[in-house]
Amino acid sequence: MRNRLSLIYYLFVFAILLQITVSLPSEKAKPNPSTGCVYKHLPDGMMTDKLTKHTILIDDPRLKSVVTRHFYIRVPGTNQDPYKRDSNHERALTFYFHGYQGNALDVATKYEYNLMGRQEDMIMIYPEGLSDFVTDEGVELSDLQGWNAVGSSDSDDPKCIAASGFSQCGFKSCKELNICHSCAFASCNNDTLFVEEILDWAISHLCIDQSRIVATGLSNGGLMTYELITKRPDPFQAFIPIYGVPMTGFLNFSNPEIFGKPLLHIHGLNDEWIPFNGSLSNFNVSFVPATDVVEEYARVQGCSFNREIWSTPFDTINSFQCIEYPNCQTGAKVVLCTYSGGHTYPPMIEETTFYFLNQISEQPWRKETKDFASFSDTFAASYKTDLATVLFFQMLFIFCM
Repeated sequence: MRNRLSLIYYLFVFAILLQITVSLPSEKAKPNPSTGCVYKHLPDGMMTDKLTKHTILIDDPRLKSVVTRHFYIRVPGTNQDPYKRDSNHERALTFYFHGYQGNALDVATKYEYNLMGRQEDMIMIYPEGLSDFVTDEGVELSDLQGWNAVGSSDSDDPKCIAASGFSQCGFKSCKELNICHSCAFASCNNDTLFVEEILDWAISHLCIDQSRIVATGLSNGGLMTYELITKRPDPFQAFIPIYGVPMTGFLNFSNPEIFGKPLLHIHGLNDEWIPFNGSLSNFNVSFVPATDVVEEYARVQGCSFNREIWSTPFDTINSFQCIEYPNCQTGAKVVLCTYSGGHTYPPMIEETTFYFLNQISEQPWRKETKDFASFSDTFAASYKTDLATVLFFQMLFIFCM
């Protein structure tokens, strides 16, 4: 009887210990801090919650001279830390690329990414596209800022030869490289190199979690997002192109570094500038249909084509609806969202972006308070769930006595 009592007693103790073990919060993936985390202050001239402009020199070996480029950056602040950052506080980072003939300052002040970035504790970087176009009369046109991305400076699609009325040969960088394509509309500067230089600067000067770096952009900025998927996907964890797709002949997802990288593509069904169905745009340029782009990405990721509705809190706005290609073998999440609209800013895009990011990341995109109270709540909830198991051992112990 004593041996039986001892056995029952140890079983009871084991049940209690097991209960405590399963109640402990699961460990989140650890952040990957950048080298800039050793510094206790922001670089000179920067303050938290202030949009600041930075200049960077790009030495493109293909071109004869160094090119001066710009970008804007905003680092979120906190009430406890208004002018400097904690050196142990790694923040997520998002690159946002403006559209053709747009500019970085406009998107940095017009949309709500700064507000969402502060709420989600994310650094926002807005690179500035480049225009080096000069007319035959020698007049410089500075309002043609864009991105050299997935065909925008390389396309010879015959469908747009006759009606283009625009010569890429006017860009100084293209002239220097003896490039003049019939269907191209952007300069020939290496914008991927520009992004790499910005990223190198940010990693060395700011405290960044390198496992939470995102690329997003709209229109021509969406093309730039796909350019990074094609040419330099490795530093990024996720990609969110907005009504921008590769031009015909430039869809290429062969880079193995994209495996496991989530994609959220958002597109208006009535877009005439970059048509959702891939028809000729209203400026006579041909793009790959958005569905074909996302399906090819899903195929590469080994996803199921039994598409499922991906519900968001914003599904009722402008017929906004998302579908997911589930069960991707690489672990990626691939989602296509559409809305009833043209080449216009999608509804609730900032909220949808962070809703997506918070679903895909093992390391939370928003800060979490980790204290004993939260552990106690978790323990209490879990304890109630299996209380019957513990009571069973208690009754068995009493019965055997």
